[in-house]
Amino acid sequence: MAMLTITKEFRFDAAHKLFLKDLTDQENREAFGKCSQLHGHTYCLRITITGKVQPNGMVLNFTDLKQIVEEKIIARYDHSHLNELEEYRDLPTTAENMSLYIFKVLAACLKKQKVTLTEVQLYETPTSWATVSHDA
Repeated sequence: MAMLTITKEFRFDAAHKLFLKDLTDQENREAFGKCSQLHGHTYCLRITITGKVQPNGMVLNFTDLKQIVEEKIIARYDHSHLNELEEYRDLPTTAENMSLYIFKVLAACLKKQKVTLTEVQLYETPTSWATVSHDA
């Protein structure tokens, strides 16, 4: 059977600021610039999975993928203050750290669906994003 890759895109709005607890406000401003102040983004999240094409012609029904991502990620992140989430208590809320966490959560859920999470792309802006891939 052929392996196929599919991608679904999601959007959510969230606020955050980039800072490290061990730095002073001035040191955080020097390290992160204007992003050390509270601000928000409309994030674009692209989830790519790979699997065998099933007899129904699908790798995974897009509706099922949507349900998993909305339940595990979007419901938690949309209209949140990211710095208040447990997973970022000791990490800066960078697109890189967010992508790694999202990949970890979804990889476990999608494995149960007999598909492989191949890639997570998280766009902080239309021109700035982080990508985590299965081989990373």
